Amino acid sequence: MMNVFSRGGPLREIAPPGLIDLGNKEIWKTLNERPFLFSHRLAHHPLFTLPRLAQLSELAFDRPDYKRYITTNEKSLPKDNLKRRLHEDILNIGSNGKWVGLHYIDEMHEDYATLYESLLVDIEQLTGLPVRRRMAWGSMSAFIAAPGLVTPYHFDHETNFLMQVQGEKEVRLYPRGLATLTLEEIEDFYHHNPVAGRYRDDLASAGESFFLKPGNAVHHPPLAAHQVRNGQEVSVSVAIYYVTPDMEEQARVHQANYCLRRMGLRPRPVGASRFWDGVKSGVMKGISKSRPRTHDEMLYSGILRVRAPLKLAKTLKQSVVSRLRRAPAHLSSPP
Repeated sequence: MMNVFSRGGPLREIAPPGLIDLGNKEIWKTLNERPFLFSHRLAHHPLFTLPRLAQLSELAFDRPDYKRYITTNEKSLPKDNLKRRLHEDILNIGSNGKWVGLHYIDEMHEDYATLYESLLVDIEQLTGLPVRRRMAWGSMSAFIAAPGLVTPYHFDHETNFLMQVQGEKEVRLYPRGLATLTLEEIEDFYHHNPVAGRYRDDLASAGESFFLKPGNAVHHPPLAAHQVRNGQEVSVSVAIYYVTPDMEEQARVHQANYCLRRMGLRPRPVGASRFWDGVKSGVMKGISKSRPRTHDEMLYSGILRVRAPLKLAKTLKQSVVSRLRRAPAHLSSPP
C-alpha cells in the first residue's frame, strides 16, 4: 500500500483533527531552522501498543526492503521464521535489550496512512504551508526500544517530527548543516553511509537537550545531528517526516561532488552556482532508478550505480600499483 498523497496523487480533504497542539504557532516559524518542542495527542494511542506493532511488523516482510529487518545470518531463513522473530522481539522489548525501527508504516496499513495524513494536515495548519503538495516524499516510522538504550550521534535527510507515545527519552540536537557537520561528513552521508557523522569533543556544549514524555514531541530540522537516550522504561515513539524538492536537489549535488572529489577534483559546494547545481542534480537524477520501489532507492539508487565502477577502478588501481611494486626496477615505471 502506497500513500498516494506523498507521491503527487490526489489529496483527501479532511478537517484538522488536532492531533498536534495548534495553540502555539509562533514556534513553527522556525521550521527547518532550529529544533523546538511541541505537544501531541498520540500518548498511549491504540495503534502503537506493543501487540499492535508486533502484528504490524509482519507486514514489513511484504515490502521490497524487508531485508533491513534481518541479519546476515538470517538471509537463508523462511519469511515465516523472520516474521515470528521480529514479532517476538517487539513483544519482549522490555527484557531483550533490543531496538526495533518499523519504517514506512503508513504504506503497510490504511489506519497508519490515515493517521500520517492527519498529522500532516495539522502541520499545514500550523505552518501555513501546503506541505503535502510540495514535498517530494514522506512517511512515518515507529521506534520501539528497550530501557536505557542509547542511539549514537547521527543525522538524517528529512524534516522530522519525533513524538513520544510511551516511556521517556532524552534527545540532544545539534545545529543543522555546516554549523556542526563537515562537508566531508555530509557528502559521505549522501554516499549512503548513515553513520557518517563523527562526534567531536568540541560539540559537547553545542547541542540542546529535550526531555520527552508521552505527549511531548521535538522537531528535527534536516541535517541536524542528534543523540537519543531512552529512560528506564520501554520507549515507543513515532516519527513523521518528509523531504522537500530542494533537499532532494541538494542531496544529488552532494552525491555528484562526492564522486568528483574522488576523481581528484575540487567541485563547487552546494549553492555556489545555480547552473552547476542544476547540472549535477540533473545528471544524478538521470542515472537514478526511474521507478524507485522505496524512498531509499529514490535517494540512493543513482550514487549506488556510480559507486560500483568507482570501486572497480579503485581495485584495479590498487592491483596495478601492487604489481608494479613487486616488479623489477626497470619495469616499474607507469605505462
